[in-house]
Amino acid sequence: MNNFNWNFPTEIAYGEGRVSEIGEIAKGYGKKAMIATYARGGFLDSIIDTVETSLKNAGVEFVTFTGIEPNPRAQTIDKAIEKFKAEGCDLVIALGGGSVIDGSKYIAATGFSGGNAWDYVVLGDRVPREYTGAYPIISIPTISASGSECNAGGVLTNAETNEKSFSRSAYRFPKVAIVDPELLSSVPLSITKDSCVDIFSHLIEHYLSSHSESEFADRMTEGMILTLKDNFDKIINNLSDTEVRGQLALCSIFGWSGLQALGRTGCIPMHSIEMPLSAIYDLPHGRGMAIVIPPYLELMAEAEVMPARWAKLARRCFGVTEKDDVKAAKMLAPKVTEWLKDTGSYLTLSDVNIPSDQFEKMADDIVRMFKGPEANTTPGPRPVTKEEIIKIYNMCK
Repeated sequence: MNNFNWNFPTEIAYGEGRVSEIGEIAKGYGKKAMIATYARGGFLDSIIDTVETSLKNAGVEFVTFTGIEPNPRAQTIDKAIEKFKAEGCDLVIALGGGSVIDGSKYIAATGFSGGNAWDYVVLGDRVPREYTGAYPIISIPTISASGSECNAGGVLTNAETNEKSFSRSAYRFPKVAIVDPELLSSVPLSITKDSCVDIFSHLIEHYLSSHSESEFADRMTEGMILTLKDNFDKIINNLSDTEVRGQLALCSIFGWSGLQALGRTGCIPMHSIEMPLSAIYDLPHGRGMAIVIPPYLELMAEAEVMPARWAKLARRCFGVTEKDDVKAAKMLAPKVTEWLKDTGSYLTLSDVNIPSDQFEKMADDIVRMFKGPEANTTPGPRPVTKEEIIKIYNMCK
């Protein structure tokens, strides 16, 4: 097991109806808040009204910025930063899913540190600008998927270049996350499915990419995968079940909190391979992960990359009984594919109209932006080559 530091400074306020406490919570962190959220419409309108009323009752001034996209655009976030500064805000309330919360982190930290949001992302050989601080952030997740409500990471898309990348800073941990399962029960079926696959992708990335051993982290991750699978089945049949929504919320929070990686290093090759799908074609991230996970698992198993580790996951979470590690590892991809089909989450690139003549460009973008240790590779449990990325796309077209 490797040495590690782990920090989880975000307070979690969990419970039904707790969104109404936002006013009292917010006044401890600022005098004027920006509520950052998606475009108004549907169930979101009533939630915005609840938040605004609570802030008024607590004497907290606010402005509301709507229009953050499901894959947040750097250009939109820069407009939010301009409004944040022009209005004299000193607190960001992120009301939405991972995209809104990610975008809000850029608002809070870039608004404090200066420049544009895109200045701070990882981008090939470019040295990203460093934050000098951030205004406080309070997250109110309306979707359980990314875990962004309690971590310091965040992705961003540049609409002008069709690039999607990320950054992380300890300054950007939300101070408080209000996790209200009543809000989460408003999420429709299609987004719920995408969200569960997103959580799953987080849980398996570090598990399958680390050469370090950490039985504690393995067991924590396996427990969350089994909890996710059980409750995914339940939520499909009853979208308004707040108890199940709460279980999925905890899987979201702790599945991308660093807890699943304690004592081991890892990387996120599947996420890198998915990024062009959501950057260029605006595909929901969980939907993109449902496409790339099965072929990636199949290709790496055929290459016999860490078969003992992959076999362990297949046995402990997907019912494989084969004793030979190499054979068991090769059973993981079919088992995951079967599970995705059973939950109605399985997709191909043809299903979302992504043409094969774009595969090489997408692979070029990945190895340029997320460089591996060798030329034309991206990091993985062993480096993933450009040719293998193209092969993965062809396997799921």
